[in-house]
Amino acid sequence: MSEPEKQKMAPINEIYNRIIWDERLNRSAFIAYYTERISGGIREKPLAQWSTDGDIPMHRIRYIRCGDITVWDREKHIDLISTGQLPPVAWKSNATQTEIDIEAPIFNIRPVYKYDTQEWKNNDLSQNIKTNTLTVATFNILFNLYETEKIQTEKRLPAIFQQLRQCEADIIAIQEATPQFVESLLSQNWTHHYFISESNIGDTVKPYGNLLLSRFPFTLVEHKFFGAKHVLVGTWQINDKLLHLAVVHLTSSRAENAVEKRAQQLSVLLAYLQNQSGDSLIVGDFNMRGNEQEEILTNAGFTDVWHKLHPYEAGYTFDPDRNSLAALLSLSGKPGRLDRILLRGNYIPQSIDLFACTPINATKGLYPSDHFGVRAVFHFSPNLTTVSPIYQSAIVIIPPDDVLPAIQEIRQKYDARFERWMPHITLIYGFLPESYFEQAVKIISPELSKLEPFTITLTEYGTFTHRKNCTAWLRPVVEQTRHVASLHELQTVLQNLFPQCDEQSKKSGTGFTPHLSVGQFPNLEAVYSTLPQWRPISFTVNSVALISRQGDKAFEIKHIIPLGGKNELQKIINQLQPELTQTQQIQRQTIIDIIKQACAECLGTTPTIHLLGSARLGVQTPQSDIDIVCVIPSYIVGEAFLHNVQQHLQELCESSQVVLDARVPVLRLKIETISIDLLYARYESTASAIEHRIDAASLKAIIGCWEADLITDTVSKYVSFDLFKTLLRAVRAWAKSRCIYGNAWGFLGGFSWVILAAWSCTYYNQASQSVELLFAHFFQILNQHDWKQPISLTEAGRQYEVQLPRDWLPIITSIEPCQNTARNITRSTSQILRSEIQRGAELTNADKINWSSLFEPVNLQQEYNTFLEITLTNSNPQELEKHCGMLEGCIVGLIIQLEQLDIFVRPNTKLDKIKNGACLTLFLHLSPNYDIKTIEQLALDFISQRNRVSSTLNITIITSTNRNPVSHSHTNQLK
Repeated sequence: MSEPEKQKMAPINEIYNRIIWDERLNRSAFIAYYTERISGGIREKPLAQWSTDGDIPMHRIRYIRCGDITVWDREKHIDLISTGQLPPVAWKSNATQTEIDIEAPIFNIRPVYKYDTQEWKNNDLSQNIKTNTLTVATFNILFNLYETEKIQTEKRLPAIFQQLRQCEADIIAIQEATPQFVESLLSQNWTHHYFISESNIGDTVKPYGNLLLSRFPFTLVEHKFFGAKHVLVGTWQINDKLLHLAVVHLTSSRAENAVEKRAQQLSVLLAYLQNQSGDSLIVGDFNMRGNEQEEILTNAGFTDVWHKLHPYEAGYTFDPDRNSLAALLSLSGKPGRLDRILLRGNYIPQSIDLFACTPINATKGLYPSDHFGVRAVFHFSPNLTTVSPIYQSAIVIIPPDDVLPAIQEIRQKYDARFERWMPHITLIYGFLPESYFEQAVKIISPELSKLEPFTITLTEYGTFTHRKNCTAWLRPVVEQTRHVASLHELQTVLQNLFPQCDEQSKKSGTGFTPHLSVGQFPNLEAVYSTLPQWRPISFTVNSVALISRQGDKAFEIKHIIPLGGKNELQKIINQLQPELTQTQQIQRQTIIDIIKQACAECLGTTPTIHLLGSARLGVQTPQSDIDIVCVIPSYIVGEAFLHNVQQHLQELCESSQVVLDARVPVLRLKIETISIDLLYARYESTASAIEHRIDAASLKAIIGCWEADLITDTVSKYVSFDLFKTLLRAVRAWAKSRCIYGNAWGFLGGFSWVILAAWSCTYYNQASQSVELLFAHFFQILNQHDWKQPISLTEAGRQYEVQLPRDWLPIITSIEPCQNTARNITRSTSQILRSEIQRGAELTNADKINWSSLFEPVNLQQEYNTFLEITLTNSNPQELEKHCGMLEGCIVGLIIQLEQLDIFVRPNTKLDKIKNGACLTLFLHLSPNYDIKTIEQLALDFISQRNRVSSTLNITIITSTNRNPVSHSHTNQLK
């Protein structure tokens, strides 16, 4: 391995002293990353908290970062501190990201306690936790210093303990805890499994205060505002990254200048958190209603989790209308969402709900507290591009076993790294810590599936010259001309996925140089005089390996990721349903931003927009439309809003049309050849219940968001969501290949296929998860289904009452009012769909599945002897497009009319373009001697009655006997 030229740099003790003692520097902004002695992994710690005489020696510090910038790195020989190239955030004079003009507040270290056999003891254990989800709960439990007889704390305590235990939360934040409450709480057996911020004496919660309980060990600091008002901040290391959780109980509105005091308290907390690396949560009783302090929190990067997941639900945690204790203690009688959970970072909120919402005794109506609790579940999804690389891992190509002997014979004699490294061609080094490998595999696999295996030849020796010696290596050369860039392409793909792991692409100023090292020598002359003659050896590169090592041990293979050629199904999916390229993603995001800006200009405020359909589920293809819902206030007329946005975008659009007679009013746009549907949802900001806040039309627009999110949550319980997305791409590719995709044609639309794919996952119970197994399971489970029973993901949907002929294939939405998404299915198309599912089940039940056969395009002209052609012609492209839409809208009705004549109808699922027109074909199964004229006239009458258009309508029926077509045509011009 070639080494970069080393430059002089200051030692770590000098760097430490400079940062700590230089009064101009903001020492809180520097984070030290050090090697953990036992595991060899990299840990992080604020440099200001580093102890020079502590248990961790300073020589274990590997690098130091300030914000997102590495300012000192032992391995890479980076030293921006000595060279005076520190980023602006390193200096005290730099403006903070929250624009809070406040000095760094003092947060004092507090002990953490854990139950040990007989008592609660101080426990300062620090531990890295591995978990995929994190559950957080917060609850103001109502202290008992006032109104003691009325609030009946002794009766409430058992219910409070029960509610906290049933939360099954990893972290519990409690407000208004008293010493008596703490003593009772810690006597509960279930709390013995938790770490807690308070001893059983409860000295620091007099007369009342905040508590933190956690299943995971944590460190703790506290800042006191005044009197009993204080904030606790716990810090955990979860999945190799810090999490800070602050418990607040901000000043009540009963106090003077309460709004100003709350703003000051938040400013102090945010000033502290902004200097901490990692993710942050703020939870507790904010005593705020509405959007108070929204600007300061948004500027600091925090998101209100309830508002994010339930934007149309009030979520009142203090509700005098429901809670008798709240009614007793409320001055105004107004409800409010006083208790909140705020997030800044890479955790993904999965769910948030209220608890302790029912009375202890239904007859007396006593509640556990005057507040309801809040519980949120987060999914950990780190941004791997922000994870710092280490030099205990790499991505490499490993030659096959039959090639190794010749290479190893040389390496064993001349390579000092023979024991540590297997023979390899380095692609990425350093790479991510091993703890991130599983996430990395999910990111890498889809990209490598797009690349074909290729053959390389180790042709000759090459050398890297260093100051004191040189390295000899074998040169890998790609044989086939069409794959000439394959090694570089492979390395570039990986480099783009992990841009921070760029050492190989920056080496020696020449970029990536593929090589397989075989030894180190004092000089070039020794290389060529010592090494034996090399005979070229070829092998196929069909995979890459993720390797890592622990301590001084040798590298081990942890994951093998194949290139695309070995995975036939994935290759077909990528070909038929390609994912968006990075350029296409940027283009679509730009269009979304343009539309959001236009909406903002029309509304006079930054709007909330939601993606629908494939974009929301992450399965867009280059041909996908973009469906957007914009949330608008109830006092704005929706149709006027759409027209206003249309005017704002007029110059940017290739075409635009406001459609008011659709199921949901919509603005249809085309920008840069991409079709966009913009819908609106009106809400009432003052009502207390969702049914009063959103009208029927808006509900139809926004409910698709809720359905998609429910599908995401449901599927994730059974298979990984990335695997589900691949399954959905496979289902769509298959359905389109077999011409059974499209609601307008009497088949299943996109959302119906999504429900079917998700439903099949809920019955998948195999330990091994692959798209091949999941796709085969999709056909098997659907082929066994009794279609007299509805398919749905929820109990409400399963209660749908099936009625024929309306519900040939009942595929039901999840959220009430539940509806059949497959309402356009007819007698003919239901038989076709069942037949195709049966065909899929038979093909995927084989020992060796021929995936190409499964996706074989259907040849309708060979299968049917009669077909009905309907053509529209018009020299005006806009008129033609409009009339084609009208024609599509009445096809299902025509199919039903033909079926009433005992004709089996097989629609083609597209309009074929012809000169100045379009052609639609319906394939028919007719009994012998059927009167063709009857069919022609029926089709002509049906279409012309429903479409008063100025295009030329042409009805043609073609029959084929022994492959000799005979045409019977009738033409009618609707001028």
